[in-house]
Amino acid sequence: RRSVIVTSNRVVQDWGTYRRDNTMSTTILDRLMHHCHLLEFDGRSYRLKEAAEALARETKSN
Repeated sequence: RRSVIVTSNRVVQDWGTYRRDNTMSTTILDRLMHHCHLLEFDGRSYRLKEAAEALARETKSN
């Protein structure tokens, strides 16, 4: 057995539009999601928060 982690900033329902081939996207998702654990996170990005804090620190030091 092998593990695969797939991340995206798009909801699963939008993958067909993003890939421009709904049939292929559905096939890929079917294979990936057959025995998967789907984790959905909602909220602000940690990277965005950390970047904003770093910018604020830099601005204060100048």
